[in-house]
Amino acid sequence: MKLAVVGAILAVSPVTAHAETSFDEYSETVARRPTQQLVEAACDLDIQVRGAVATFEARHRIANPGPGALASSYHFDLPRGATLTGFSLRAGAATEQALAVPGEIPQVDAEARPVFGIDPAFVEALPPGSTSQYVLRLQPLTEEREVTITLRYTALAEIRAGALRLVIPGRPNTGKLAACRGSIRAVGGPGATVGAIRVAGVEVGTRGAASFVIDTKDVVVDADLVFAGREPVLWTQTEALPDGWSATVVTVAAPLVRTTTPRLRRALFVVDGSRSMELVGRQHTTQVIRKIASALPADTLIDAIVYDRTAKRVLGGWKTNDPQTLAALESELTTRAAINGSDLVGAFRLAHTAIDDGTRDTTLVIVISDGVLGDVDGQELTRALDAKASTIDVLAVVLDPATTQSPGAAALRSPVSLHGGAFVEVNVSDLDTALGAADEWLRPAWLELALGDRLDVPPTVRAGSGFTRMMLHRGAAPKLVLTGHGASTIKIAPRSAPRAPVATLVLAEPSMEIAFVTAPDPSEEELERGAKARVRALAQHPFARDGLAFAALSTTGKIAKNRLAVVKGGGPYERIVDVFDPPEPPVLAQATNGGPQPSAIARITLERMFRDQLQPKAYACYQRVLGTSPKLAGTVHFDFRMGRGEVTSVALAGLGDAQLDACLLDAAYQLTLPLPDFTINADDQTIARYPLTFALSESRPQVVLGDADSTSPLDIDAIQGGVPGKRGPVKVDSTTPLGTMRPSKTP
Repeated sequence: MKLAVVGAILAVSPVTAHAETSFDEYSETVARRPTQQLVEAACDLDIQVRGAVATFEARHRIANPGPGALASSYHFDLPRGATLTGFSLRAGAATEQALAVPGEIPQVDAEARPVFGIDPAFVEALPPGSTSQYVLRLQPLTEEREVTITLRYTALAEIRAGALRLVIPGRPNTGKLAACRGSIRAVGGPGATVGAIRVAGVEVGTRGAASFVIDTKDVVVDADLVFAGREPVLWTQTEALPDGWSATVVTVAAPLVRTTTPRLRRALFVVDGSRSMELVGRQHTTQVIRKIASALPADTLIDAIVYDRTAKRVLGGWKTNDPQTLAALESELTTRAAINGSDLVGAFRLAHTAIDDGTRDTTLVIVISDGVLGDVDGQELTRALDAKASTIDVLAVVLDPATTQSPGAAALRSPVSLHGGAFVEVNVSDLDTALGAADEWLRPAWLELALGDRLDVPPTVRAGSGFTRMMLHRGAAPKLVLTGHGASTIKIAPRSAPRAPVATLVLAEPSMEIAFVTAPDPSEEELERGAKARVRALAQHPFARDGLAFAALSTTGKIAKNRLAVVKGGGPYERIVDVFDPPEPPVLAQATNGGPQPSAIARITLERMFRDQLQPKAYACYQRVLGTSPKLAGTVHFDFRMGRGEVTSVALAGLGDAQLDACLLDAAYQLTLPLPDFTINADDQTIARYPLTFALSESRPQVVLGDADSTSPLDIDAIQGGVPGKRGPVKVDSTTPLGTMRPSKTP
């Protein structure tokens, strides 16, 4: 394997917000308030990790020292992606398992059902937009009594830095909740065992076992994987569902291999300085440069190219990696004007010149961009760089503003796949967290990965990282083989990791709702059969969600046993309460505006831009060239590619006069476009063609305005986003005189 930098979309550690988590008490005479009397006397969390699947058992002992009885509600969150699979309640020597109860659950006053006792506890998922994910409700706990609630849930670990990582939400700072004592036992799968356990980066246990404490801060627990080989491992974990279906979690984990290539001696930053990067923010660009520079070996020489329409070496040669050099680069980035154009091909040609200076040092080419490249493919980039795969590595860092994603990802991946390196895509809102793993971007990678035809997987995986995928299938799992390459080709067959409860995780995945129907164009009968299979699977593997909660039923009363039997058998459930739950705070409704609106430039706006900005400059260009070419006349055609407020590229079919053509290109790149607002606009591009006719009449030059032809802005209400399709024919009206300056009408 070529040990270079990695290639994968960055996965940011899931940190669950819990600022609004609360523990409240109330009664018929006490309004809902933060707990003053009730206390959590103890909290314990046991975690079992098998492969990438983690099961949690959290025990909370709630006590009422008195005076008087009080009900309570505890709002809480789980690790991201976890499924709450049930709970139990222990009062004294008796332990009661909660039942899964579907549908709307009416509350009934116990006095209206004198043959029942009150139902002691209830857990439900809260609607999206609530201050927490779940709420546990306890009916009145009399003074000098206590109960223990045990919550059970399942989550997938993230694979980071050669470890199985779990992020456990911290606890609210109420003064009435105990610090939670945690313990973890972890085992890997075939080819990788678990060694040290780290909490917040500090080793606290070995051989897959450790203890820790959870307080108000999120706790990051890493179970280090010890790999038997130097290639990734592929695990599967399967759980049966009804009707011959099964749920499977697939895990790929790569060993934390260190580089063994010739020591990196040079790093060349290739930085996008075009106008669309204003949406990213120059401060974010310099933040990335500083972080990567700090992760490079101390004796690394650095140089920098900043590009927009043209490319420029801004440091004057290879410099030492020190604060003065970085300050010079940052000064160039922060003081330069934001100009239209994104010619990464030209920047790569200049990079080739900088690298090909007779030395044999390995060079890391670091591209920092928003991924707006224009009409460029990967082959153009690799041809422009024109370097041996053994002499350079490529790290492409794409910074996405707002909700956007790189439109040029496929092209940027080509030099990474050829030379070895990394493709890292980070949203600027997550940049601070993502930069915590910047040193991992300088590790080796396996490239061009594939895993059969059933699963979409990242095309690259860096050393020490990995991913999980889920699938539903009939019978045995489909044949999966992980293929790809480092320095050599890999072909890895799956092996079974230790058994774990994966069904609820797979069933909770929104994309799995249609997986029970395998036909590409299912019939009504197949849809109905799939829906029934899904219902049976959910009944067999329940988890708290909208439409299903868990309730601990009363075991006292004249017909308690009969009631339990009825609810277990699927009969209707009414929750018997002594004190009604106080209303939850209203869920903040999300304003709907029908989704993102197109940001492609409307035809009338294009016409005005060409009339008011392009035409006057084109007229001046024509006047200057007539001194040397007095009979020059004809029609030129501009092809514009525009996006994110920038003229990304312009192609010109000119009149063959080099001076005029160069002047017209300069004029085209000087257009000022409106910047989109991604809170309301989609991230799309506009492709426009525009003709200008140059003519002489009575010894006076004339520039005849054409008709803007663009497929994307013709019907602004019908724009779907993305790069527009095939352009229509060019329409030229050469009769419009210069004095009117009006665009011709489409016949």
